[in-house]
Amino acid sequence: MKKNYRTLAAVSLLALGSVAAQAQSAGAYGDASSYPAAASTASTLTRQAVIAELQAARANGAMPHDAEGSDVAYSTAAHSARSRAEVRAEAIAASKADQTAHGEH
Repeated sequence: MKKNYRTLAAVSLLALGSVAAQAQSAGAYGDASSYPAAASTASTLTRQAVIAELQAARANGAMPHDAEGSDVAYSTAAHSARSRAEVRAEAIAASKADQTAHGEH
């Protein structure tokens, strides 16, 4: 019976400790958030200036081209000089010669 009380006391202390570890103080927003408050800055450009910059970027190809809208511009210089058939033939030859990676390498 004494062992059960000790186990119950140990579990209770662990549970209390885990609850205490999750406690948060009120942050910058007053909602227990620890994220810093955003600095407010006034824009130096007018709406027309921003639209003009956007149209110029679209015209000169500086805008990203992928559907996700990432900030990495699409580059046409990254294409290979080898044809699809050459790459396929090389892959088939490597597979026949057992030069491809198997499993975790």
